[in-house]
Amino acid sequence: MRQKTAISLRKRIVFTVVAVALAWLSAEAMVLSYWLGQPPPVTLERNSLYQAHPYRAYAPVPNTMNGVRTRSFNSFGLRGTAVSFEKPSNTIRIACLGGSTTYSDGATTDGHTYPARMERLLHEHYGDGSFRIEVLNAGVQACVSLESLIHFETQLLDLSPDIAIFHHGTNDGWFMIAFSDFQSDYIHVRRTLGGVPPKWWEYSPLLSYYCARRSVNNPYFPARNVNLNQLIITRPAILWDSRAGRYGEATPAMVAAFERNVHSFVSVARGNGVIPVLSTVVSQDDRDWAGLWFRAYGRINTAIRNVAVRESVDLIDFARLMPWNPTDFYDACHLKDTPGGLGRKAQIFAQALIEMGVVERACERRWEHRQGRRDR
Repeated sequence: MRQKTAISLRKRIVFTVVAVALAWLSAEAMVLSYWLGQPPPVTLERNSLYQAHPYRAYAPVPNTMNGVRTRSFNSFGLRGTAVSFEKPSNTIRIACLGGSTTYSDGATTDGHTYPARMERLLHEHYGDGSFRIEVLNAGVQACVSLESLIHFETQLLDLSPDIAIFHHGTNDGWFMIAFSDFQSDYIHVRRTLGGVPPKWWEYSPLLSYYCARRSVNNPYFPARNVNLNQLIITRPAILWDSRAGRYGEATPAMVAAFERNVHSFVSVARGNGVIPVLSTVVSQDDRDWAGLWFRAYGRINTAIRNVAVRESVDLIDFARLMPWNPTDFYDACHLKDTPGGLGRKAQIFAQALIEMGVVERACERRWEHRQGRRDR
């Protein structure tokens, strides 16, 4: 009797396991057939604008535009309208290097970015027709000073800029205080742009569908609808964990690495006949709760000012000319697309270039270069 009971129990267990397995497989098949019948998943447009790069980790995809036609990259991966490879003889080119604050994240169209606005203001000032001004928006979202330096050396110099504005420090400072294992080559934070590796549940259509429905912020659902930071940063969650006590001070060694990049930019620019211009950066004052950002960006801006004084470089002290305020900034460092936001920034930069006579010096260099070629 006991033997029959044991056999019967085994049968029931086997039957239950088989039934559950068949039910699970049926559910998997149903979800899979549902997915296969849907349109192809659409990834976040912001990510489709970028591609992997062997030296810069990631770079804009040339000749791309987002779906609503508000953000585009030209054939050289620069935000905005097309430019020619050969610089016209009557043109002064200004290259604006930086991260998202140069790219102008808050701009609703390419024409509303600070470089585009600055170009129009300079056109108005130098409107006699003897020469034209062309401003290149070389800002790349989330990039650091080292990546911009590489961009400058490997691509932007080929476009023969006369002036180059280096507006960096925001992302560098963020990565300094967010990661205690900071390294000067940024390998502690950066990874080459690539797809997000699948999690174990994604091998199951049913579990993947369940996770996607249950977790709005789940970065691993099949559409791969993630933001850029999740694709290019090794530990993106740490960036947003400031109030959990993970953030630390920007040490002198960290700031020295950044200062070296700024100094290298100045040397490379001058070595290639380009007038370098430096700018300080603006960030929200956080002294009401921690002060880490305030101290970090204070040290970064001091480093920028030191290079400007030591190397006799033109400086736009943006941090002093336009301190952070909640009216014109929509977050800790990005300006709104308003006359008082990106419009004001463009005015500050244009006015500084005019008052320092940078454009006039660039014109003189062009004229001297032409005269030298004629005298040979």
